[in-house]
Amino acid sequence: MATVHYELQKVRNGHYLFKLKGKNGEIILASETFCSKASAENAITFARYNAPDEHNYELKKSTDEHPYFILRGKNEQILGLGGPYSSESDARLGIKAAMECAATEEIMDLTH
Repeated sequence: MATVHYELQKVRNGHYLFKLKGKNGEIILASETFCSKASAENAITFARYNAPDEHNYELKKSTDEHPYFILRGKNEQILGLGGPYSSESDARLGIKAAMECAATEEIMDLTH
């Protein structure tokens, strides 16, 4: 059975990102890319700290009207994005999942 975890990945151009995945394996939250692995790891720490506070989320709509959410740090820096979703209620469930799951200490390092 899958567990809630962060996946730390190395992507094109040698950049790094993380994804928070739920028990069902679906992506709850995905970061932007970072120039270094250490920066991506720091972003996970900030996500853990900021995700439980609902005031750190902003619900938005994409240009094609699909709801998504942004998790911001206390300094307003974007820590991750969730979605797109088919409805605003689904996006709110995504925020709830991020709030509940982001505290996990489990990190799968896929950068090798």
